[in-house]
Amino acid sequence: MHELKIGILHSLTGTMASSERPLVNAALLAVEEINAQGGVLKRQLKPCVADGASDPEAFAYQARKLLNDDHVATLFGCWTSASRKAIQPEIERAGSLLWYPVQYEGLEQSQHVIYGGSCPNQQINPSVHWALARGWRRCLLVGSDYVFPRTANLLMASLMRANGGEVIGDHYIPLGGEDFTDLMGKIRALRPDVIFNTLNGDSNLAFFRQFHAAGFDASVLPVISFSITEDIQHQIAGEAMGHYACASYFQTL
Repeated sequence: MHELKIGILHSLTGTMASSERPLVNAALLAVEEINAQGGVLKRQLKPCVADGASDPEAFAYQARKLLNDDHVATLFGCWTSASRKAIQPEIERAGSLLWYPVQYEGLEQSQHVIYGGSCPNQQINPSVHWALARGWRRCLLVGSDYVFPRTANLLMASLMRANGGEVIGDHYIPLGGEDFTDLMGKIRALRPDVIFNTLNGDSNLAFFRQFHAAGFDASVLPVISFSITEDIQHQIAGEAMGHYACASYFQTL
């Protein structure tokens, strides 16, 4: 029986690895289950796993290798919009498909990408209205410095202002950044009602640990996060207790 190769391209190293390794495991489990049921078109799936290393250039290189050298039929992968945009030309050039599993900022449509996650109207909008309904009208926006956080924060700012809220500041840190000393000072000076968090990867670990160490408490200053995985939530269960995460699906529920 001929095998059918599929590419699984996620970050196994770097700042996004803690978020993306579970997606690799989920894909491999799905392959195992599908093969146990006879495969696809009477062919067993053969997963080819590659490491995007939390770097868009590495993602583009690995996508090119999977498509041109390994001859995979399709790709499953990426977390950040930056990595997705980096491999999109390779996918389109090969006439293949990318199955993209996480939330994204919208403003893009490709016949070669299946967008599997929630869009801002399904995640950002309800969260902003939920916060406003609790009287949290002065917000601070915190995010990693790339496409999704900046686009999501533009929408949050628009929604806040349109509904009587106020954005009193924003703060961006490079993907993988772990120094939030300046941000802690900004939070203490600005005294927001709520923080909307679009940090990604290991930056969430550093942020919540430093936030807790600075003496901030969820009962006084809640943080609502949009890109924090359940695995990371477990790692900071003590420091992040009482804060909020918004996603379309939680395995623990």
